[in-house]
Amino acid sequence: MKTKSTIKNQNKPARHLVIFAGAGPGDPELITVKGQLALADADLVIYAGSLVPEAVLKWTKPKTRVLNSASMHLEEIIDEIEKAYKKGKHVVRLHTGDPSLYGAIFEQMANLDKKSIPYKVIPGVTAAFAAAAAMGIEYTLPEVSQTLILTRMAGRTPVPENEALESLAGHKASMAIYLSISMVDKVARVLEKAYGKHATCAVVYCVSQPEEKIIFTSPVELPEIVRKEKITRQVLIIIGKALDISKHKKKYKSKLYDKNFSHGFRKKKNDKIALWAITPKSALLARKIAESLPDAKLHLSADLNIDDISASYFERLSDAIASNFHAYTGHVFIMSTGIVVRLIASCIRSKTTDPAVVVVDEIGRHAVSLLSGHLGGANSFAIKVAGLIGAEPVITTATDVNQVPAIDVLAKHHNLFIENPEAIKNINMAFITGKKFYLHDPYKLLRNNISPSHIFTDSKKEQITENEDTPGVFIDDALADFSKNMLILRPGSLVAGIGCNRNTTMKEIKKFFKEVLEESKLAIASVIRIATINLKADELGLIAFAEELKLPISFYDKEELNQADGIKSPSDMVEKHTGVKSVCEAAAILASKNGELIVPKHSTRNVTVAIARIPFIS
Repeated sequence: MKTKSTIKNQNKPARHLVIFAGAGPGDPELITVKGQLALADADLVIYAGSLVPEAVLKWTKPKTRVLNSASMHLEEIIDEIEKAYKKGKHVVRLHTGDPSLYGAIFEQMANLDKKSIPYKVIPGVTAAFAAAAAMGIEYTLPEVSQTLILTRMAGRTPVPENEALESLAGHKASMAIYLSISMVDKVARVLEKAYGKHATCAVVYCVSQPEEKIIFTSPVELPEIVRKEKITRQVLIIIGKALDISKHKKKYKSKLYDKNFSHGFRKKKNDKIALWAITPKSALLARKIAESLPDAKLHLSADLNIDDISASYFERLSDAIASNFHAYTGHVFIMSTGIVVRLIASCIRSKTTDPAVVVVDEIGRHAVSLLSGHLGGANSFAIKVAGLIGAEPVITTATDVNQVPAIDVLAKHHNLFIENPEAIKNINMAFITGKKFYLHDPYKLLRNNISPSHIFTDSKKEQITENEDTPGVFIDDALADFSKNMLILRPGSLVAGIGCNRNTTMKEIKKFFKEVLEESKLAIASVIRIATINLKADELGLIAFAEELKLPISFYDKEELNQADGIKSPSDMVEKHTGVKSVCEAAAILASKNGELIVPKHSTRNVTVAIARIPFIS
C-alpha cells in the first residue's frame, strides 16, 4: 500500500527527497515558509502552470530549471522527476493551494513508490481560506454554522453518489465549491433549492492575486453574474449563513472569549443572574429588576407571550430550571416560596457550589434569601434586589439574625477553600452560643476578623488537631490528622514548578505531583498555579494536567528563569538542553512572587516538581 511504501522510502538513507509543495492561493507571500525554502533549494521545479501564477516562482534560484506541467501528462512528469532525482537534483512538484485538495498528487506518489523514489508533502493555504480572509468572514460561527464543506460538482470527474452536491447542500452548512464554474447553472439550481433563492453567496475569482474579484450575489442571480463578468476558471463559489457579514458582526459572539464563559485558562469574571416569572405581573417586576442587573436574563412562561419583553420562554418551568440551575450564579424567582422549594429540590448539590436563590412575591413586598445565603451570596443578593424594588429583605440564617460572624462568609471573603463544609456548623454555632474554639492561623488571615473572646488565645497546633470535643479552625496548607469538629480552610499559598520530558503523559505528571505533595504533607487544595519554561507551552500532557486540576499555567523564558534567586538544585543537564540551570525550582519561585522554596526539586525519569509558598503579609 502507498502508506507503507512511503514510510519505507522515507526511512532510507536517501540523498534527498522529492517535495510536493502547496503554492497557496496565488499571492507569492502566502506560500508557507517551508515551501519557500524548498523552492529556494530546488534544481527542478515542475509547477501546475494552469493554476499557479509565475509570481510564486520568484523564490527559486536563477539557474533552477522550471517546467510548466499544464501540457504534460503523468508519465512525462514522473519521467522528469526520476531523471532529475537520479542525477542528485532537488525536485519540487508545485501544486496550487494545498496539494492534498484536488491536487492529483496521489497518482504521482504511487508512481514514485513503484520507483522507490522518496518524497514528502509540504501543505499550503487553500483558496477557501484565502477567500474567507479576503471577505472578512468566519465559516464557523456559533449558532450559525459549525461545519465547512469543501466539494465540487460532479462533471467529467464523477463524485461518489452520497457526496453529490444536492446531498451535501442539504446540510445548509458553510460550503466552498471548487472546479464547478463551467456548470454554474446546475450549481445555482442546487443552491437555490437548498439555501433559498435569495441566500447570500459569493463568487471569488483569483483570490489573493492582483486580478482578484469578489462578487456577493444570490443563487438565483449567480449564472447571470458569472456570464456578465466572463469568469470561466480559477473561481470558488461560496455559500452559507456565515456570509451575512453585517448581521453577524452585531449579533454573534464566540463562547471562547465570552466574559461569562470559563475554561482551564480563564475563570468567569461576572455573575450571571436568571429571573423567573410565570404571571404578567411578575414578568413586569422581573423586567424592572433586570434593568438594574446587566448580566440578568429573563425566563418567562410561554403562556405570557409579552411582545415588548426580551426573554427566553419556557414550556415547562421544571424542565427549564433543571437545565439552567447550575448555569447561573444566582436566581430570582418571582412566585411563591413553596413552588420554588419543590422545583429546585432535585437540583441542589452542595452549599459550596449551589447558586444563590432569592424568592420575591409578585407584589414586590419581600425578597427572601432561600438558598446559599453565605457562600452563594444569597443574603447580600436579597438585600440588593430588595433595594431595587423597595422590598423588605428576609434573611433567616442564624449568624445574620444574631449579628455574629459566619465562618463560611469570612472564608469566602479571604479566598480560603473549605475542605470539609460539614464542619461549618460547629464554628457558626460557637459564634452564636459564645462558645470558644481553637484557631490555628499562622499567617493571620482571619485572626483580625474574629474577636479574641471567641478563641482560645493559647491555641497550639497539637491541641487543635488532637482535641476531639472542642471545635476549631485550621488555616494552613499542611496536612494533619483532624477531629470531626475541625473546620479545615486551605489558603491559596502554593505554586508548583513542573518540568517534564517531551510527550510525558498527563497521567504520569499527575501521579508524581500527588506523590510529592503527600510526601511533603501539603494540601493539593492550596496549590493555585503551575509554572514552567515557555518551551513547554505546547506540552499536551502538562496542559491536560492543568486543565484537570483547573489551574492556570505561568510560562517563563530562559532569561527570567536564570534570574530567579533561591535555586537549591541546579542541573548541568537541564542547562545543556534548555539553557537554564533550573526549570521547576526557578519557575515555582518566580510564580510565587519570589516566595520560599519549601519543596526542592523532586524528580523521576520524566518529571520534576518543586513547590514554593507565596509570602503572606500579616
